[in-house]
Amino acid sequence: MKKKPLKETNPYLRDPGLREALINLSVSSSTAVEGVRTKYPKLSKSVEKKLKAVIAVHESLASYE
Repeated sequence: MKKKPLKETNPYLRDPGLREALINLSVSSSTAVEGVRTKYPKLSKSVEKKLKAVIAVHESLASYE
């Protein structure tokens, strides 16, 4: 049985706009660790709002100990 792609099973990746924003955020932070600065297009207000909601949910669950 063939597995479904991650973008179909992960609820955060189902929305194409949010998926692109999350991928850009991930790539940007990963390349910044290596000292490379990246620029991506400005997010629409609706995608920015969704991205902030996702980050807020996961920030509250994160453990910094």
